[in-house]
Amino acid sequence: MKYNGKNKNELYTGGKSYPGKKSPFDVWTRGNVAEAFPDIMTPLSWSLWGETMNELLRNAFRYYSFSSEVKEKCFIMLKNGKLYYNIGLVNLYMKRIGLFSMDEIVGGETAYKEKKQKRRIHWLKFMVHLPGSIKAEKNNGKLEAESRLKWREFYRYHKKWAELDYNSMNLDELFHLFNERIVYGKANMHLHTDATTAAFSKMAMLQWKLKKNGYDDSSLLKLVNDIEGIEMAEINQHMELLKNMIEPLDQKQQILECLKGENWKQSLMDSGFTQVCIFIEENLIGNYGHRGKNELEIKEPYWAENPRMLLNMIIERCENKEAGRTREQEKINVEDKKFGKLIEQSRTFTMLRENNKHYLYLIIAEIKRIIRIINTKLCSTIPQMEQDDIYFMEYEELGRLIGDISEFEKIKANVIVRKKIYSEFLVKCDEPETKTPGKKVLRGIPACYGRVTGRVKVINHNYAGDIKKGDIIVIKSLDISWTPLFSVAGGLVTELGGILSHAAIIAREYNIPTIVNVENATSILKNGDQIVLDGETGVIHYDKTISTS
Repeated sequence: MKYNGKNKNELYTGGKSYPGKKSPFDVWTRGNVAEAFPDIMTPLSWSLWGETMNELLRNAFRYYSFSSEVKEKCFIMLKNGKLYYNIGLVNLYMKRIGLFSMDEIVGGETAYKEKKQKRRIHWLKFMVHLPGSIKAEKNNGKLEAESRLKWREFYRYHKKWAELDYNSMNLDELFHLFNERIVYGKANMHLHTDATTAAFSKMAMLQWKLKKNGYDDSSLLKLVNDIEGIEMAEINQHMELLKNMIEPLDQKQQILECLKGENWKQSLMDSGFTQVCIFIEENLIGNYGHRGKNELEIKEPYWAENPRMLLNMIIERCENKEAGRTREQEKINVEDKKFGKLIEQSRTFTMLRENNKHYLYLIIAEIKRIIRIINTKLCSTIPQMEQDDIYFMEYEELGRLIGDISEFEKIKANVIVRKKIYSEFLVKCDEPETKTPGKKVLRGIPACYGRVTGRVKVINHNYAGDIKKGDIIVIKSLDISWTPLFSVAGGLVTELGGILSHAAIIAREYNIPTIVNVENATSILKNGDQIVLDGETGVIHYDKTISTS
C-alpha cells in the first residue's frame, strides 16, 4: 500500500500532508495499532483524531532519542475511508533500539508471516538509547496514579455534562462546547497510548525472557490472564445478575419480547417489569452506555444513544442456559526472582490500557451527543443539507459553516465527492481475492490458551443476534462492544489483532480459547462448520473428518 497524498478528497490526513521521499520501510497494513480506530472512518472523525494519533505515536518514539526525522513520519492514514497502519515503520524504530519486531504483539496482516523470525535483543543498540528508555520508565512509574486521578475527573465531568440542556443553546454556543470537549479529549489521549506503549514493551520483554528460559508460548498467556479491575470485563457480572433476575420469572418470555421492541423501556414499565427496566438503565446503560462499536467514529451511536446491540446480547444471554464459562483459569508458576516484576508490570499496564480507554470514552460519547444536536440545528436552518452531510465535512469546514451559513454550497461540493468515494468503496471493496488453502488448517497468533471444538458462527458488524451456547465466533476484528457475547461463545477467531488487542485481553478474562490474526478466516470458514480451535498452538483444524477427541 503506497501513500501519495495527491488528492485531498481521496486521502484524509487530519490536516497534515506527508510529501517527500517514500521510505523503503513503509509497509501499510489494515491492522491498526492498539485498535484505536475503527476499520472505516468518515472525514469528520479522521479530521478530529487522525493527526492527534500520529503525533502521539511520534512522541512515543521520540522518547528513545531518535533523530528529528520521526516528527515527519506518517504512522496511520486513511484512504477512501479505510484505515492503514505503517507496521514497517514501527518495526524499523523498534529494531533501532535493539528490540525485536512488534508484529506479534500489535497484530496486523503481516503478523503471522513475521512470527517465525528469531527473537533477539541487540544490547548495544539498546544501551545507546538507554536515556530515552529511562525517561519512559519514569513516566510509566507515574502513570497508574495519574490515570486513577483522571478516571475520577472524567466521571465527575460526565455527570456534570449530563445535566446540560444542549437543545436550548445556539450553534455558536454548541460549537464552543464541542471545541472544549475535543481539546480536553486530545489532551488526555496520551493516557491510553502511554499505557499501550508500556504494555506492549513489557509484554514483548516478558515473552522474550520466557522463551529464553525454556517456557512455551502458552506460558505468557497464562501469566497475563485474570487481571483484576478491568472495567469492561465486569459487565459480565451485571449481565449475570440480570439473567438471574429474569430467569425464575414465569413471565421470562414476555420480558424478552419487551426487550425486542424499539419502545422497550415503556413496554417493560407497562407490563409491570419496572425493576428489570431500572436494572438495565442503572447498571448496564448507566455504567457502560458511553461504549459502543467503532467508538472513535463520530457517526456511530453509543449504547445509551442506541442500545439495540446491547439489548440483543441481553436477550441472547437469557436464552442460553448455563451461559457462564466454567473452565478454570490455569495457573503457572515461574521464579519471581526472574519474572516477578515484569509480570506485575505487564498486568498493570494491560489493565491501564483498557481502563484509560474506558474512561476517556466518556468524553467521546459527549462529543457525539453535541454533534447530533449541532446537526439537527444545521439541517433545520439549511434546507439543502442532508442528515449525514456533517460526517463528510472536515472539522475546519464545520467551523466555517457555523460561522457563515453561506459557505454551505462550497462545502457541499466536497461532501458530494467524498460520499461518492465512500459509496464506491463500500460497493466495490478492493480486497484481494481469497485463496482456499489445500490443507484444511488455518494458523494465527494464540491469544488465550485452551482447546475447544465447536460450530462456526461468522458475524459482521451488523450483527443482530443468533449466537448459541458454545459457538465459535469468527469475525474480521472485534472491538469492546462485543464483550457481553464472550460469556456465551465457546471460542473466538479474528482476522486482525495481536495478544494485546482489546479482544484478546477481554477473551482471557472470560477464559475463552482465542486465536487472532488468522488470514481470511471469515472467507474460508462458513457458518455451521465444525472446527477444532487450539488456543495454545494457534492452529485451527476445519476438516470435518478430523478427530475431535
